[in-house]
Amino acid sequence: MSYSMKTVMQPEEFRLIREFVAEETGLLIDEGRLGYLSSRLQSRLDELRLNSYRDYYAFLKFSPRGESEFQELASILTNNETYFFREDAQLQILTSHILPHLKEKEQGNGRRKIRIYSAGCSSGEEVYTIAMMLLESGHFLWDWDIKVTGIDIDPKMITHARKGIYSGRAFQSTPPLFLERYFTKAGEDYQVKDSLRRITCFEEGNLLRLESFRHNDPAHVIFCRNVFIYFSEDTTRKITESFAELLEPEGHLFLGHSESLSRISSRYQPIRHPGAIIYRKRD
Repeated sequence: MSYSMKTVMQPEEFRLIREFVAEETGLLIDEGRLGYLSSRLQSRLDELRLNSYRDYYAFLKFSPRGESEFQELASILTNNETYFFREDAQLQILTSHILPHLKEKEQGNGRRKIRIYSAGCSSGEEVYTIAMMLLESGHFLWDWDIKVTGIDIDPKMITHARKGIYSGRAFQSTPPLFLERYFTKAGEDYQVKDSLRRITCFEEGNLLRLESFRHNDPAHVIFCRNVFIYFSEDTTRKITESFAELLEPEGHLFLGHSESLSRISSRYQPIRHPGAIIYRKRD
């Protein structure tokens, strides 16, 4: 067989891969995307010298290299297009409402620590945006222990985020002052400065398996924006339950504008702000 030939994915092969992905990650591949998945995975069949998508499914499930190949598959399936200062109204709520409350609460408890997660952080733009908002807010001085942690299932995105190098397209909504203050020119691109690196980190993680993160400090805020659109209601429910275990009492959860927990979880109270709804963990 010539491995450059196009291999047609059969409905049964699509079902096997679709169910395997859902079981492992919760990601829901639309039933009408057989052709899309087939075309996107053709290069993986060529690379691995496999004859069919059923062979590819078996490779994922049983090969010693299946786990690393699944990371390739996750990279293909997830949409990593993002940019700095996305959904700015929510960022303003973070700065004007939530951070002052956090500062007062932490100081009242004799602590100076802030922990924020960006779940499904992609290539890191959201993490660095939150870090900039924290530094610019004026609420926290040098003696505060601040950490913004990005979590993503795609190791390629985690590597990208750790490098912190971005093209000009990622700055379409970035105020010029922030670009000048927190980035240096790197050829045609821009690289984050150490002031952001010091308060950020990135970890590979599956949102269905967040047990390891429970050993970390509880989070005051979790951002998980435009991620649940890829999941079923049942998977979203499981993930939000895990978030509730990671959050401090009365911790906050930010979702995308089109996402809601109204039929998903009673563990969060929706708080209405101008231009956005933020969810607060119930006691």
